[in-house]
Amino acid sequence: MKYIIFDIDGTLTDTTAIDDHCYTQAIEEVFNFRDFSTEYGDYQHTTDSGIIDQLFRERLGRSFSEKERDSFILHFCKLLEQEYKKQPGCIMEINKAGKIVEALCGEKDISVGLATGGWRESAQFKLRCAGINIERCTAASFAQDAMARQDIIGHTIRKMNLQHGLEMDLSNIVYIGDGNWDYLATRELGIQFIGIENRRLEHLTDIIKITDYDELHQHIGLYANSIG
Repeated sequence: MKYIIFDIDGTLTDTTAIDDHCYTQAIEEVFNFRDFSTEYGDYQHTTDSGIIDQLFRERLGRSFSEKERDSFILHFCKLLEQEYKKQPGCIMEINKAGKIVEALCGEKDISVGLATGGWRESAQFKLRCAGINIERCTAASFAQDAMARQDIIGHTIRKMNLQHGLEMDLSNIVYIGDGNWDYLATRELGIQFIGIENRRLEHLTDIIKITDYDELHQHIGLYANSIG
C-alpha cells in the first residue's frame, strides 16, 4: 500500500489569491491588526493557525484563544462566501484534481489523505465550491490540528495508520503540494514530495514536479488507464 496525501490550496483548488485576500481582511477586521506582512510564506509556519499565532505573540505577547480562533474562522468563511457569490470563478478546481482524487480513492493499494494549513471549515467550503468530493479519503487534517505544516501532515499519517492498522514505511508516503513550505515539511518528515509546477517551486531543481495531473501516475506506480 502507498499513502498519497494532498495539500488543498494551489494543489487541489485554485484558491490561493482569494484565500490570501480574505484571510488578510479577516485579520484586520477581527483582530484590528494593521501593517503586518502579507508575505505569508515568510512566516515561521505557513498555516492559518501558525500565522495568527506569530502575529499574536509579536503584538500581544501571547497566542490566540479558542474563542478568538473560532470568531476568526467564522468571519473568514463569511468573507469567502461573499466573494464566491460575487465572482464564482474565484474558487475553482485545479484542472483534473477531482478526477485524480476519485481515481486514486478507487485503487485498492492506494490510500488518500488530505493535509492542509487551512482551517477545516474554509477548506471544506472551497472543496465543495470546486466540486471535489473527498468523502472517500481516508483521513484529513487542518490548521486546528497543529500549527506547523509537518505536524499537520504527521497528524494525517497517524490517522491513516490507525485506520489501516499499520505503521506505513515513510518511503511509501507521498505528499503533493505547491509551496516551498510543503517541500520543507516533507524533508523534515522524511517522506516523498511531488510538486505542482509554479513559481514558488522554481528554485527547486532536484524534485519531481508535474504540470498536469495526468502525469501523476508516472510517479506513483499507477497504470495510465487507471487515471484516464
